[in-house]
Amino acid sequence: MSALLPHLSVLKVGDDAYPKRLKSLLGSHAPAELHVAGNQDLLGSHAVSFCGARNASEKGIEAAALCARKAVSENFIITSGNARGVDRATHFEALLNGGATVLVLPEGLDRFRIAPELREVWDWERVLVVSQFVPSAIWRAYQAMQRNKVIMGMSCAMIVIEAGEKGGTRAAGEEALRIGVPLFAVDYGFDETVAPGNRHLIASGAKRLKRNRQNGQPNLSELISDARSYCEGEWRVAKGQASLF
Repeated sequence: MSALLPHLSVLKVGDDAYPKRLKSLLGSHAPAELHVAGNQDLLGSHAVSFCGARNASEKGIEAAALCARKAVSENFIITSGNARGVDRATHFEALLNGGATVLVLPEGLDRFRIAPELREVWDWERVLVVSQFVPSAIWRAYQAMQRNKVIMGMSCAMIVIEAGEKGGTRAAGEEALRIGVPLFAVDYGFDETVAPGNRHLIASGAKRLKRNRQNGQPNLSELISDARSYCEGEWRVAKGQASLF
């Protein structure tokens, strides 16, 4: 594993290599450029994205890891935002289990460093780092919100692991519902101390994500079906809307 960035590329919105799904979903709001490093073949892959709190609970981190592991076993790549907590837990599980992952940054690539918790599993052949911001850009809160749209725009479905009463995770879930990305939120049952924003998102239209009572594993069967339909262009037709492509 090398800590150094490989060759950097700039993809303009009109380029053939620019993600078609992102351009179709965001339209005129799609980033004019994407700065990328790593395996660009991952841009066109079917992906499940994750969104969750930096200071996630133990339950949240466990749920994120289990869901990422299951998604990888179904041949989906994992897309998230490289923040501590939920994001890095899913990047780690993807790489640990032989899958691939895309890290979408809220800052420029000059600021990127491989997180200590990811170093032991890092493999540039199975990683792509993406930023819509100029390489020198520093972290800004509004940029984190903007990058969440890129995360969902490059995904076939989004999982909200742990959203608070307010904040960026809940806002990302609401945006996914607004633009029509299949959205799932972990249901923690009767424990109302965890993820109150998840209950709001479920009430607003997100599908519940629960564990199988027999084996304790997350039941992703509906998510996998919806994600494949969405990325194969069938989702919006089934919803009575125009096709994504």
